[in-house]
Amino acid sequence: MDENQNKRRDFLKGAALVLAGIGSGVTTASLLTGCAQQPEKKTRNGKLAIRRNIADLAIDAQEVKVFREAVNILKKRSQRMPLDPMGWEAHSMLHATFCATSVYANQVHYNWYVWPWHRLYLWSMEQKLQQAVNEPTLALHYWDWTKKPYIPAHYWGDETNPLFNATRLVKATDPIPADFINLQSTFRIHHYKTFGGYPAVTDPAQGQMDGMAEQTFHNNVHNWVGGQMATFTESGFDPLFYGHHGNCDRIWAAWQKHAPENRLPSDTDWLDKKLYATDGQGKPVEFRIRELLDTTQLGYDFEDIDVLSNQSSLPELPARIPTGSDCKAQLQVAPELKAALGDYASRKTANAILHFERAQLPYHPYCARAYFEWKKGSDLTAVYSGTFTILPIQGMDSLLLQNGVFLQLELPQTVFEALKDGLHVEVALQPVPLPNREVPSNPLIVRGATLKPIG
Repeated sequence: MDENQNKRRDFLKGAALVLAGIGSGVTTASLLTGCAQQPEKKTRNGKLAIRRNIADLAIDAQEVKVFREAVNILKKRSQRMPLDPMGWEAHSMLHATFCATSVYANQVHYNWYVWPWHRLYLWSMEQKLQQAVNEPTLALHYWDWTKKPYIPAHYWGDETNPLFNATRLVKATDPIPADFINLQSTFRIHHYKTFGGYPAVTDPAQGQMDGMAEQTFHNNVHNWVGGQMATFTESGFDPLFYGHHGNCDRIWAAWQKHAPENRLPSDTDWLDKKLYATDGQGKPVEFRIRELLDTTQLGYDFEDIDVLSNQSSLPELPARIPTGSDCKAQLQVAPELKAALGDYASRKTANAILHFERAQLPYHPYCARAYFEWKKGSDLTAVYSGTFTILPIQGMDSLLLQNGVFLQLELPQTVFEALKDGLHVEVALQPVPLPNREVPSNPLIVRGATLKPIG
């Protein structure tokens, strides 16, 4: 056995230990570092892989056929050898390693690592697909759900279609609700922490805080599809994952160029963070985030990044129709926000953080529309502030869910005016019925719902 084979063997053994939850105190990062290589980031033959919206392509288009065949090759490799690092299963389990983990050093969700890590993860898949069919310009596709809010026909059929996944809970005729994928508030954000997440915490007692992009359209679509797509451990197995995350990656690229104020973090803790994957040969590689910020240096580009043209007009906001499953809580105002309410009430919209503790959680993931309600005289006002999917956060030493939830919101000035006037404001979370799923009758129970300023 040569040196490379030994390294691959050691990598797979170590990764398997982490996935199985054994080898306490050893992180996947440390297992990978010993054998990771700096990847070749130049384009092959000087050509970029151009990622396109799969829904714009004919099902029998040549590039779709090649893509489907490449996926099929990776799946067959896994049938022969589940641990083959160039196979579909091993690649899919990389997602579980860094996203379903309770080891905080490896967790890339709920913080500012989520978008660069998933960019690397998609790059890793694209490299393997290119190698499988020896086509250096083969590109992953993205599914632009703002343009076609239905799962494209390319992903349907039966098990003979490598892009099909039988665990999905929606049908081809089910549309994604418009409020699940509304990008307008996201593109009014200029601070990366609000868009992409706060720095990762080192103490699990501190609250992890993901960005609005993750909490809204990213989580909402995953959960709406259901099945493997709605889990951290198995979402990478569904080929639709790569279409959805391809669009999320595109939205991140579009946000960067949307306004000159939209700047990425300059912190070295972010820029120099090492992220790990495997390349097209199945060999472990490492990137620093600063090496992931230009997609052309990774060998690909998007056909277009016009992500807002299909949302040029405001969608009809979901009406507040109370149900027995709603959660309502008195809203507290943090002192630092209370002192600035005059400034907040002078703006058309402003961002704030809603923090609460979960005293009872009837089910997970929990998808809800958030409203702020108050009475002035006999008139009841209910203001919609977004649709969010709350995903489980694993503790470092247990599989129990943490209680703390932080939602980053965009609120109209009417909410801050009501708070400034001392009105009794309540927050209402109304669970959303999803296809082929029932909303449990037991409501979410929360304590200490507090509105805080963006830090």
